[in-house]
Amino acid sequence: MAGKGAELTATTIAEVAKRAGVSPATVSYVLSGNRTISRSTQVRVRRAIEELNYTPHAGARSLRAGKTDVVALVVPFYDWSSESVLMPFVYGVVDQAREHGWKVMLVTSDGGADIDSVVRSKMVDGVILMEVRVGDERLKVIERLGIPAVALGMPLEPVNIPFVDLDFEAAGRACVQRLVACGHQHIALLASPAGTFEKKLGYAQRFWQAVAAALDETGLRFHGLPVEPTVEGTQRALEALMAEEPALTGFIVQTEAVADLLVRILQQKGKSVPDDFSLIGVAWRDAVKHLVPPLTYVNFPSVEVGRKAIELLAKEGPGILFPALVLEGATVAPPPRT
Repeated sequence: MAGKGAELTATTIAEVAKRAGVSPATVSYVLSGNRTISRSTQVRVRRAIEELNYTPHAGARSLRAGKTDVVALVVPFYDWSSESVLMPFVYGVVDQAREHGWKVMLVTSDGGADIDSVVRSKMVDGVILMEVRVGDERLKVIERLGIPAVALGMPLEPVNIPFVDLDFEAAGRACVQRLVACGHQHIALLASPAGTFEKKLGYAQRFWQAVAAALDETGLRFHGLPVEPTVEGTQRALEALMAEEPALTGFIVQTEAVADLLVRILQQKGKSVPDDFSLIGVAWRDAVKHLVPPLTYVNFPSVEVGRKAIELLAKEGPGILFPALVLEGATVAPPPRT
């Protein structure tokens, strides 16, 4: 295992991105081939990789030489945590781990001390980290311990740990573009719960910033609020947003539960989706298949993300961002004429 000095001086994917003048996500796409990237951009990225002598996740070690055949899945449970949201990831991890003959130990902690204790006890061969935060101390603990690890969520700072996530920047932009293409000029974001921002969870910040940036680039004003996934929380957010901008006709929703609640609340008010309001969101397919009308959404393949995390433990590789694919339903239409 490399010493601390080697870990601290290793070139990161962020440094490659800066040298090439692109985002870390673009570097990841060039390395993985998971998205079509222009020839000129590929050349710049590969030149930067060569100039910086970058080796993808050189600090990560394969789990194939493990001794316990146990993987620690670190899943913090917060007040707003939803079983329907978290369990598909957990299922994907456990199901794919079984394919490798590995067992999964659940660690419900958001601090680095518990990870340090579990790893030093030699009970696990690797770690999968969920609910990745900005400035997440757990990432530094894992790097220091030198244990094979994967972040289920893209870190927002340079770390030498593989990650797998949805491309939330592209997802936010795709939602805005879909509504704008239909003629909507007044759009609001019903974001993830306030706690996700207080904890600085990366996916919450990335999606919020992407929606805000896409609206700004289109010349439209941004309206947005964190939303608790309850009837009362959704009702309060809707009323506040409509008071701020009575002309709203399009909503972007980050959580499946809020999408369901928003449709019901609007229907109770005598409003129709999509005749009166259009709705698009980010969702796991199975969590919204019951909605009427069928939701238009960016697919978050939660189970596949969990499985991919195990595959990255089994075989070293670069970070992977699943592309933002919009699945058409029946909740987006041109705004009503006034």
